[in-house]
Amino acid sequence: MQNPLSFLRSRIRNSIGLLMDRQNRIVQTNLSTAFLHQKVFPQFKGIHVGRDIAVIATGPSLLKYKPIPGCINIGVNSAFMREGLDFDYIFAMDLYSVKDYLPQMNEYRKGKCIKFYGLLNEFLISESTNYTISESDAMAAGAFRFRTDFAPIPGMRMKFAYDISTFPLGDCYSTVFAALQFACWTHPKTIYIVGCDSTDTGHYNSKALEADLAKTRPMVPDSYNKIRQSWREFKVFVKAYYPKIRVVSVNPVGLRGEFEDLDQ
Repeated sequence: MQNPLSFLRSRIRNSIGLLMDRQNRIVQTNLSTAFLHQKVFPQFKGIHVGRDIAVIATGPSLLKYKPIPGCINIGVNSAFMREGLDFDYIFAMDLYSVKDYLPQMNEYRKGKCIKFYGLLNEFLISESTNYTISESDAMAAGAFRFRTDFAPIPGMRMKFAYDISTFPLGDCYSTVFAALQFACWTHPKTIYIVGCDSTDTGHYNSKALEADLAKTRPMVPDSYNKIRQSWREFKVFVKAYYPKIRVVSVNPVGLRGEFEDLDQ
C-alpha cells in the first residue's frame, strides 16, 4: 500500500506540473495572438468613421429586418444566407456553428466580402472534439484569422478588448461580440444590432439546424444568462471607450431597453 504522504506529494507535484504547463501555454498563446493580430487589425482601425454599421446575427427577428440604407453589413455565422442583404464582412469562430454551410461561406462574395475565421482555440483540439475552423477552410475563403480570450480555465472571466491589434477579442459566449468589438474598432457613427434576440427561440433560417447543433453541443443551461450579462458589459465597454458611437437594437427581443430601440 502506498504511503499516504508519498501519495500526497505525488499529487501535489502533478498538480504543479499541470499548472505550469497551462501557464506556459497561455503565455505562448498570448504572444502568438499579439503577433497575429498585429498583421490583421491595424489596417481596419477607424476605417468606417462617420458610417453606419449593422452587426447582423441569426435570431428569428432577422426575418423582420428591413435593411437600413447605406449600412456596412457585418454578418455573424449563417446570417450571410439571409436573402436581400449583401455582407461586407463575415465573422465565424465556432466550427460547430458553421460546419453545415462552411463551403458556401468560403465562396460567398469572394473579393467583395472580408471574412474573419477565429481560432477558438488550440486548447480544445482532440480526436473527438474540435471547435476550430480549419486552416484549409480559412485559405479557401481568403479569411483573416483571429483569437478570442476563451480558455477552459475554472473561474476565468472573459473581457472585451479595446486594442484588438494586440489583445485577443473577448469571447463572452457568442461570435457576435467578436464582430461588435471589430465594429467599434472601425469607429462608425452608429452600430445597429440586428438578429441578436438573446433568447432560446431558435434560428432565423432553420429550426432543424438549431436542433442539430443542440444535439452536437448542448447549450449550457445558464448560457443565455451569461450572454445577457455580456450584453450589459458591452454597454459599459462602449460607453467607456467609444462614447460617440450610437448603439441601436433593431426589433429587439431579449435586449429591449438595453440600448436605443428601433422597431420596424
